[in-house]
Amino acid sequence: MQFQYAPGRIFAEDGTGQLLGEIVFPTVADGKNLVVVERTFVNPVARGQGLAAQLVAEFVCYASKNSLKVKLLCPFAKKEFGQHSEYQQLLAPEDRF
Repeated sequence: MQFQYAPGRIFAEDGTGQLLGEIVFPTVADGKNLVVVERTFVNPVARGQGLAAQLVAEFVCYASKNSLKVKLLCPFAKKEFGQHSEYQQLLAPEDRF
């Protein structure tokens, strides 16, 4: 899967430009490299293929490379972070689970 990047967003499209999925993570205004994962979306035509988990994994790589700290609002991202202890390093200590 080829992912594309935009400010606060990682996404995938099919060959016609139709959105297949995205993870949205705006920067918090305090300027401390803090982002909030607001949502993970997968188009119904692409569901059941593991795209949401791939998006979260891609986000984790991006956040690690860019020294971002992460807050989680998205229920799916929370679930993925709970299942992958290696993702926990991106969370503030008080947010780890």
